[in-house]
Amino acid sequence: MHVVQALVSLGIGGSEMVAVETTEFLRAAGHRVTVVAAGGPLLGRVNASGADFLEWPIGRKRLGTLSYIRKFRAWLLENPADIVHVHSRLPAWICFLALRKLPAEKRPVFITSMHGQYSVSSYSAIMARGDYVIAVSDHIRNYTLKNYLPPHSAQLLTIHGGTSRDDFPYGYQPSKEWKENTFSEFPQLKNKRILLLPGRLSRYKGHATFIELLSALRSEFDDIHGVILGRAKPGSRYINELEGLAERHRLDDELTFCGVRTDVRDWMTAATLVFNLCSDPPEAFGRTIPEALSLGVPVIAWDHGGVKEVLREMFPPGAVEPDNLPALIQKTREFLQEMPPVDRSDAFSLKDSMEQTMSLYQTALGKEE
Repeated sequence: MHVVQALVSLGIGGSEMVAVETTEFLRAAGHRVTVVAAGGPLLGRVNASGADFLEWPIGRKRLGTLSYIRKFRAWLLENPADIVHVHSRLPAWICFLALRKLPAEKRPVFITSMHGQYSVSSYSAIMARGDYVIAVSDHIRNYTLKNYLPPHSAQLLTIHGGTSRDDFPYGYQPSKEWKENTFSEFPQLKNKRILLLPGRLSRYKGHATFIELLSALRSEFDDIHGVILGRAKPGSRYINELEGLAERHRLDDELTFCGVRTDVRDWMTAATLVFNLCSDPPEAFGRTIPEALSLGVPVIAWDHGGVKEVLREMFPPGAVEPDNLPALIQKTREFLQEMPPVDRSDAFSLKDSMEQTMSLYQTALGKEE
């Protein structure tokens, strides 16, 4: 089986991780995979898997990107593929238009993954035009049915994201060397209880709410310190706005922006609490939640979107009514006073997610076992 994974880039994000994890799983099973995307930090994993890589910026919003329609079609004629699996909108359009003019007998199965609550538009509608459409949560499945597909659409199914229990083992602890290096780089964190908000710096991720939470609790708990992991888009002023908000709340000594990190697992296990405060739109899946819970680290999150589905299965005590700041403050206060345990769970495993994806591929090719 030859599968093409098409996406914007190999940056660090939810859709990118799913594409790379699927690539690794397919390669380990002996299948051919070609990844079509711009480069990025995850390229090393693609290369290590043995997959082919076409460094084509098919997600770049420029007129010249349309030239890849013909280029991709010609490539497919020379490199027949069984499945083209797309993970974002512009790459989906490029691939869809390339496939449309292929002879029927040479046309791969077209699969789309809905990784977010895309704005309702004809541009976004391409993500619902796959021969099969994967929703990364029931929340996204319901959103897709409401806005794009008729009820009981056979081509639409939910395959939740998954967390590798090898990469995020229950009870994992950072190494002594990691702690020494981290506390040397960030001495203000030593002997503090870390409240961690991971994720890229986008307005809907809830950073302002997190800052308000820290401000409300600082007088009660002088041993807490907020850490924000992630980076803003190039040229964004959002980080400056957040730093200004923190300064107005006089949190200079209680909040640290650590930028993008590759050691998120260590940061999670060094933390007392991990937060997910995505608001509008809610998180489609929210992979940081099952990652933290798989490690045994408690989480607090708004109880909506895909996160609600994870909390329901893995850690119901961490759910808070969306956008209710007083309830968030009270929940955090209660956890800091007496932390509830996180039970070991096999829910939302990467193994299950990948096996479901493979099963779909086999069904799409008429090879179901």
